[in-house]
Amino acid sequence: MKMNLTKMFFLGFMMIGVMLCLCSNNWLFIWCGVELSLISFLPMIHSKMIVSSESAMKYFLVQSVSSSVLVLGIMGMVLMMIKYDLIILFSILMKMGVAPFHLWLLSVVEGLEMLTMTLMFTLSKVAPLMMLTLVSFSISLVILLTLTIGATLGLNQNSNRKIITYSSIFNMGLILISIKNNFVWIYYLIIYSILISSLIFIMFKMNMFYVNQMILTELVPSNKMTLWVTLLSMGGMPPFLGFSIKLIVIEFAINNHMTFNLVMIILFSLLVMFFYLRMTYLSLMFFCSSSKWTLMKMSSMSFIFMIMNVLTLPVILTSKIFN
Repeated sequence: MKMNLTKMFFLGFMMIGVMLCLCSNNWLFIWCGVELSLISFLPMIHSKMIVSSESAMKYFLVQSVSSSVLVLGIMGMVLMMIKYDLIILFSILMKMGVAPFHLWLLSVVEGLEMLTMTLMFTLSKVAPLMMLTLVSFSISLVILLTLTIGATLGLNQNSNRKIITYSSIFNMGLILISIKNNFVWIYYLIIYSILISSLIFIMFKMNMFYVNQMILTELVPSNKMTLWVTLLSMGGMPPFLGFSIKLIVIEFAINNHMTFNLVMIILFSLLVMFFYLRMTYLSLMFFCSSSKWTLMKMSSMSFIFMIMNVLTLPVILTSKIFN
């Protein structure tokens, strides 16, 4: 996706909309920021792909319905209606695309390019998560459904886009567990945004959108090694960077005596690790006829990805020991 002035203009206004949500203490201004972010994101979805128009229309309809429900909840708050927080919660969950409101996300993501797909999983989640911290309604059932659906339905997928989508749904469940601690969920979202942006960049760079393309594509071994490290980090394999954020959520659950949530995190993290290991095995072990010593001839981007994923967690743990 080429970053011309028009795309940069809409991206800037989308960031302004998100900042308006973060800096407002009024639900009406938060709604204005959400709408500004929505209107700015829609033109960026349009591309040369045939299904991009369909994705833009589905995204617009879902976000419009959720914004209407949000306005209804704000009106109920002003009129002192009973259970207005449940209406606002329904709108926020629909905007985020977590279970059981995740079906629209699977169809929209098929028509997105690299930049819009990255923004869908990173920047567009900030405003709904911030709004969710202001709602006092219990979301335990939503967390259970999100973890279950994100981990189990990603096992039988052939499309890398859908695998990343189900992984994103699962990680949103982990963020929802720690939503009452601002430091934990913000740190989780930042590290997860870096990891998923790296994976999407590699996927588009290597032109691998289906699992069978990972088998048939003959790549330079250094590129395969970079993809391997990124996939393991996304799955949460220690000692990579992706394991550190899951470790923080597990520690948060232990400190707050969330025994059931802790068991669910550990069990479903194994399932997520399984389908990332399957992608790793297919991309690394098959059709690797190049000489193995070419692994040392790495590009600067591959070297950065390797260092970021391998060394970040040991550095964090070492600094914690000395503190």
